[in-house]
Amino acid sequence: MNEEPKKRWGCLHWGMLVACLLFLVWVALPAFTRVSPRDDSMVGMNNCKQIILSLNQYSKDHDSAFPDRGKVQFHSANEVFRELFKEGIVTDERIFGCPKSIFNPDNAIGNPLGFEKALQPGECHWMLLKGQSDVSHPQTPLLIEKSLNSSWPPRWEVTSGPPSWLGSERVAKKGRSWPGGRILIGRVDGSVSMEKLSPDGTIDGHAYGTLGPDGKSWIDTLSPEQIAKLSYWDIEEK
Repeated sequence: MNEEPKKRWGCLHWGMLVACLLFLVWVALPAFTRVSPRDDSMVGMNNCKQIILSLNQYSKDHDSAFPDRGKVQFHSANEVFRELFKEGIVTDERIFGCPKSIFNPDNAIGNPLGFEKALQPGECHWMLLKGQSDVSHPQTPLLIEKSLNSSWPPRWEVTSGPPSWLGSERVAKKGRSWPGGRILIGRVDGSVSMEKLSPDGTIDGHAYGTLGPDGKSWIDTLSPEQIAKLSYWDIEEK
């Protein structure tokens, strides 16, 4: 009895299979790229929250003050945040970085006496508003991402782009916003959000959702003289 010849796949069949696989990859790729920026911002948001929690922990033992209040020996956010290591509050410096940033730490913090390797130049992504405490207005923008300047108001180069934008330009230089002109901002009350910048690339002090318990924006509680003194501890670059 003769067996029926087995059917073998020819070039046409294999070609159709490869084409189908390529089509599926092409369809799925945008979904992955759309997820990436959001995941990155969530990591950045969590890092920012961890820093604020650490600052609040420090304040409990220092009359509500954050590390720089009443002190003049600091020159940068890197130096201020290093105090959190000296107090034993922070042991992992990676919370001071952010995905897609060129300012990310290597988690080498040095010996437990001075922690001289913690947050070396180029290892800190976040800037800190000077002279604040845990009793400052709860909506005060305490932590901001690296901006173009440290004076008030801080300014960023607004970046527009589709949701699938992966941030290659954001990596390249200091002061880039997230797609759509948004920036991560951490406030004294511990809240962190991705907030829309004004058209000129600055923070809108009267934006919706930033009012305190008294119904006022944090900046409306300050005198013109106090506003003129507002500035951030800048980051150290390599």
